[in-house]
Formats: sequence, structure tokens, C-alpha cells
Amino acid sequence: MKQPGFLLAVLLSGWLSLSSAEAQTSSVELPSLGDTTSGIVSPQQEYELGQTYLKYLRSRTKTVSDPQVKAYLERLIYRLAEFSDINDYRLSTMLIDSPNLNAFAAPGGIIGVNAGLFFHADTEGQFAAVLAHELAHLSQRHYARNVEDSRNKRLPTAAAILASVILMAAGGGDVGIAALSTTVAGIQSSQLRFSRQFEREADNIGIQTLAQAGFDPRAMPEIFENMNKSSRYQSRPPEFLLTHPVTDNRIADSRARAAQMPRKGRSDSLDYQFTRMRLLVLNAPDPAQYARQLQKELVTGHSGSPDVSRYGLTIANYQSRNYPAAEKVLTPLLKKHPQNLALIITQAQIESKSDRSGKALERINRALEIHIDYFPLLAQKANILTTMKKYQEAEEVLLKLSRQRPDDPDVWYQLAEVQGLAKNILGLHQSRAEYYYLAGNLDAAIQHLEYAREMASKNYSLKAKIENKLIEVHRYQDKLKKGQ
Repeated sequence: MKQPGFLLAVLLSGWLSLSSAEAQTSSVELPSLGDTTSGIVSPQQEYELGQTYLKYLRSRTKTVSDPQVKAYLERLIYRLAEFSDINDYRLSTMLIDSPNLNAFAAPGGIIGVNAGLFFHADTEGQFAAVLAHELAHLSQRHYARNVEDSRNKRLPTAAAILASVILMAAGGGDVGIAALSTTVAGIQSSQLRFSRQFEREADNIGIQTLAQAGFDPRAMPEIFENMNKSSRYQSRPPEFLLTHPVTDNRIADSRARAAQMPRKGRSDSLDYQFTRMRLLVLNAPDPAQYARQLQKELVTGHSGSPDVSRYGLTIANYQSRNYPAAEKVLTPLLKKHPQNLALIITQAQIESKSDRSGKALERINRALEIHIDYFPLLAQKANILTTMKKYQEAEEVLLKLSRQRPDDPDVWYQLAEVQGLAKNILGLHQSRAEYYYLAGNLDAAIQHLEYAREMASKNYSLKAKIENKLIEVHRYQDKLKKGQ
């Protein structure tokens, strides 16, 4: 069964491939782009549609909530974006908890990555190459430019496809998907994908972005070759290859383009390999068994990188609740890399679980003196304070995080949990409302806001704030239902 994210990504591609004439005669009023590519959708509407897409995807897809992995992905994307042609830096990232190979860019600055991309990209350069390619799709507005290519083609009306988006986003679920299936039945599969011209353009611009960001440009053809090899032994190609077909000619073109660029630049980093190993362990069905496998590799000398394997062994032992074994492996590794934040956080986690929460808190606070307000450190500090039953202090840390990351549903979820422990029920309802709003469950968000409004009846300023949020959510819900 296709992932919901893939289904809606296809939907968005189809919607943005509609002809101008049909869109203008539909009941949906769509503003002009303001450039020469199309007269259908503006950058602002792309952004709004992208946010609707993101809420829908969150409501239907399991995501990775680990702060360290999320922070790494965000940091790399923004580093690449700095050297790309993107004008709008309102980027939203999403890490999908799936071992399948896939990554996508959607209108409105949405970049989605399956955990499986980490597993298929052997180096940081290869991983960055895919992200640079997706950023190129966004910077060149390929979704909107598909409109020009489809101007003279008969396609379903914008109103019908947009209505299916609205129905799914508003909670229509299977009804919306059924409506979508009927609507797009006449669209040829080739029209749901980027053209070869756009893929080639994204490759070329992506390679340039990769080189300017300090990576070896040869990583682009390398990851394409990896994908091509992995797909040969599968009955069905990975989702990424369905929307981004990799041919021998495309690999040759990217290799030739990369050869024209300076070869200076790194191809890998310990930061990436630690993140990749962390995800591998977190996705292992049996961490204890994975720990035995890593231990065997270290003993036999078959480990590609002993430090990375030791880090993986530490995480696997930690996940198996074998904290003494985890610390035994980590101690020499931390001595070798004393400033590595992944190791510092892991040591603090072990200490917190070994009745040494005070020492763990000191360790995190020392790191925060250097890496001020670093997301994973603050998240771990909140965890430690929660373990110490200092719920109000943990709440203060998470409130700070919620101001730094107001669009992160995982932060609001953790904050609500801590507020419940701190007996701050009013705050709990407010945080739950924010979480459900970002996760696309508008009915639940409204329900919690109504609870909060009732509890804040005598606090007029807070009540007014809650009522304003209620108005915002109701307006958004009405907009979805009306298809505006």
C-alpha cells in the first residue's frame, strides 16, 4: 500500500500541473504567480497549500521525534539552502519513520525525508546530494512550471482535485482518498512526475549547490548509482525512483557535470555517521541482538568505522537498558571525542537512568554554556528534570523550546506531558491544542481550546488569547471545508 505522503505528493504534483484555462473557469479563485511561469498559483498560496499538506501528512504518517536526528537534518538542509537559489527560507522539514528509500519536496518549502535515505546514503555527501536536488525543485518552482507544460492537455479541474485535498486535510480520510482516486483516474502517470528536463535541471543546480556548500560534487552520481543498484533486486522500485527515475544517461550526465566542478570539499563527517548509526539502532526490532552484531564486528575487525560501531553499540545497550555495558563502551569514546554533543548527550542519558541525574544535569548545563539553546540539549535537560520530578523546571525549559520551535508538534506534545505531571491542567490543554493543530486534528485542537477557555474564565487576558486562537483554528477549518 502506498504511503499517504506519496499519495498526497502525487496529488500536489497533479494539482499544480493543471492548465490555466481550466483553473480560471473553476469555482476556485486562484491568484496569479506574478512571473512568467504560470498564472495559476502564487508563492504565498504554494506556502499555504504546503502547510495544509504538512498537517495532513503528520496526521497520517509516523515520524521520527528524536531531537538529535531532527536537529542534524534541519542543520544540513539550512546549510544547503544558504547556497541554493531559494528566495523563501520558510522551510519545513519532516523525517518520516520508514526504512524505505524516499525523499520529496512539496510546494511551500516542505522537504520530507524517509529514515531510509540515511540507510541508503553511505556518506554525508550522498545524503546531502539528494537534499540539494530537492531544494533545486523548490528554488526553480518546478511544480508551478508544470502548469505551462500542461496548458494544452486535458486534465481534471482544479476545483475537483483541490476539493480532495481539502476533504483529506479536514478529516475526510478515506472519503477524500476515494474522491481523489476518481478525480485523477484520467491523469497519465508521466504527468504526475517531474519532466526529464526538470530532473536534469534539479541535478545540475543540486550539484552546484552541493559544491558551494563544501561537499564533493561527485556525491551526486554516487548516490544515483547506489539507488540504481539497490533497485535491481526489488520487484518494485523505491518510491523515490518512481518519481525520480534514475537512468544510465542521467548518471552519466551527473558524473560529467560533477567533473566540471572543483573537487575540493568533504564527502563525509562523523556527525552524519553517528546520526545514521543512531537511526539504524532506533529502527532495530531487537536492540540487544543488534548490540551482539556490532560487538562481533568490532571483535572480528569487520567494522567499517570502529568509533561509529562503538557509538552504535552504546546506543543499542542503552536501548536494551543495559546501562553499565553502554557506559563501559562509551567512556573511552567520549575521552577520544570530548566535545562531541552526541556522546555528551548519551552519557547524560546513561547517568540519568543510573540514578545519577544530578551529574547528568551538570553535564548538560556545561554543554549549554557553549552551545546556547541547542535544541537536543534543552530537550535532554527537560527529560532529566522530569526524571528528577522537577516538573515545573522541566516545564520552563519546554516553554522556552516551544517559543524557539512553535511549529514543532513533538515539543508541544512533550510540554503537555510535563504540564500534566506539574498539575498545570490549563497549560496542558493549551499545549495539547497546539499539538493537535500542527498534527492536523482540528476537532481535537478546538476541544482542548474550549476546555482551556472555560478554565481561564477569570483570567481575562489569557481568555482573550485562547479565544483568538480558537478563532484562528475555526477560520482555518472553515477555509478547508469551503475549499478556499
